[in-house]
Amino acid sequence: MAPPDDPLQHAQQEALLLLSRLMLFLWTPIFAFGIVIRWSETDQRALLVLVMTGVPLLGGLLRLPNWSVERRAWIAILVIMALSMPAIVLNGPRTLSTMAVALVVTLAMMFQHVRSAIVILGAFLAAAMVGLWLASQGVITPALPDDQLPIRYRLITLGVTFSGLWFSARVLQRTVQIYRDAQAAAEQRQEAMLEAQREAELLQRRELVNTVTTGLTHDLANVVQVMTSTAELLEEEPLREEAQQSVQDLQRVGNDAALRLRTILSVGRPPSDREQQTSVDELFARLDLLLRPILGRRVQLTLQADAALPLLAIDRGRLEQILLNRALNARDAMPDGGTLRIAAKAAPGGAAIHVADSGVGIAPALQARIWEPFYTTKTSERGTGLGLAMVARILESTGGRVQLTSALGVGTTFSLWLPAVTATL
Repeated sequence: MAPPDDPLQHAQQEALLLLSRLMLFLWTPIFAFGIVIRWSETDQRALLVLVMTGVPLLGGLLRLPNWSVERRAWIAILVIMALSMPAIVLNGPRTLSTMAVALVVTLAMMFQHVRSAIVILGAFLAAAMVGLWLASQGVITPALPDDQLPIRYRLITLGVTFSGLWFSARVLQRTVQIYRDAQAAAEQRQEAMLEAQREAELLQRRELVNTVTTGLTHDLANVVQVMTSTAELLEEEPLREEAQQSVQDLQRVGNDAALRLRTILSVGRPPSDREQQTSVDELFARLDLLLRPILGRRVQLTLQADAALPLLAIDRGRLEQILLNRALNARDAMPDGGTLRIAAKAAPGGAAIHVADSGVGIAPALQARIWEPFYTTKTSERGTGLGLAMVARILESTGGRVQLTSALGVGTTFSLWLPAVTATL
């Protein structure tokens, strides 16, 4: 029979099985030996036979699988009371009968409630009082004290007594274990609720980022549109060569700015059905021109890409946005200069891009929070806490992932995995 899911019911099932084993394999042989050595006591013979037949019968009934644990517990309580009540009336509250009281009260406390245990205890007390009154009236012969019984009687008493005490201790131990398990489960539920609350707060902050970013980006896009439109009109005018070159530079910068603004807007939108493609070779050719001006002379930039890398299923502007963010963070982490290394390698299902700097590193306690929107270790003039949140959102929307490795005083490495373009037949 499979154990029940309820821990309390499982402990109750264990208690009844333990009591059944004690009755069948320990107490039945002990009481059989007691009948042999006390058979000459004709006045107690009926009681001995009752106990000898009742104990193994009860042990078998406690193992019936079709009966509920509550029903079997009540049968155990009633049978033990029926076997021990005559002994208490005739012999008084001796060690064995007192152990029977302890067993019944233990079962009542575990399977019922305190009120039932008090009623049962009162019934035993009433039986003992009736026995004492009958002995005082000469109706029954007063029983000998335990210390005046033969040694073989006392050995039987010790065997039953200590095994009964062990049963009560085992029930208590299982009850304490149930309480501890329930307390641990409650703590786990509380931790899960706190984690769910943190996830909900993070989701709300991300939604706020999307709303604010979308609004600001639309406004900036309008400004950039004015700039590029003006540059297009100026290209048609007869200008000096230097002015013509400046207009072309203005239009190129405006187009790059428009590309980045479209990238930001795409972060807040679900990806389109049309799969975007990025060539790693073309990307790295642009990165050298894009990153060196913002890194400055103190930071040495190293670019390395394996040959024959697959096309990546991500818009080039989005990937440039990710790498630009990492380059800016790496520059700020190396105020006295250092090395920024960007390497692209083939990986199962796509390609891996490792961005490693030799900066100050990120403390372990902060590594789990750097992806949260508006969280930053920089001053308000240097950072807003939106860069890495945007990186995480871009990777999430394109099916990519990122892994952080950092050590204080050594540097930080962001390992990006991006899926390759799926071939269509």
